[in-house]
Amino acid sequence: MWISVCLISSFLHITAGCTILVINYGKITVYSGQSVLLPCSCSKTQAKPPSFTWTKLRGQHSPVIISPRSDLYRGRVERFNSTSPGNLSVLLSHVTEDDQGWYRCQISREKYSDVELTVEGCTLSEPRSRVVNGSPGQSVLLPCSCSKTQAKPPSFTWTKLRGQHSPEIISPRSDLYRGRVERFNSTSPGNLSVLLSHVTEDDQGWYRCQISLEKYRDVELTVEDIVTTYCKTRALPGQQHCSM
Repeated sequence: MWISVCLISSFLHITAGCTILVINYGKITVYSGQSVLLPCSCSKTQAKPPSFTWTKLRGQHSPVIISPRSDLYRGRVERFNSTSPGNLSVLLSHVTEDDQGWYRCQISREKYSDVELTVEGCTLSEPRSRVVNGSPGQSVLLPCSCSKTQAKPPSFTWTKLRGQHSPEIISPRSDLYRGRVERFNSTSPGNLSVLLSHVTEDDQGWYRCQISLEKYRDVELTVEDIVTTYCKTRALPGQQHCSM
């Protein structure tokens, strides 16, 4: 009788345990700045493993534990097993190109599932430099964008180049540009352009859109008055007299 009870108990333990559902997801591709679900689940969603970990594999180096308490992942990791015990997936948000690589969902030494994540980052569109013309009082668009508009760089800056002097940051919070600068990346992540309004001749010069030390695009802004020319026909046929 005791042997029968042990066998039944052992059988129940095996059937109630979590067996990781291994599915070949292939590469999971996401654009920088987006969120991505790293999938992992028990074959029976009611099953709950005693514990599980997500790690990022690093070849010969020790894996990095994906924890909401770590500095690298704080505020970027969401789990679902509290409401769905067998759902071991994690949602990784605000991904960057540094997040690219292999991830492992593991419940024991022998039970694990691997996922490969690729991240398409921001590559700035060509050309490397261009000229924009404006007139005093008008608004001008200083163009800059990622070649794939879904991609979002971790950060970017616009500066006005000043030769031997330090560049001047184009910020809506600075006295010089307050109320004159509009950005578009909040609704279109890869659009890094800025709209500069009420331009003056002092705004003329070279501007730089930069996402890293090596990745930038330059724009030359020229600001000139629009000159209107008035012409009237003289008495002799084919002759005109023009004035500005």
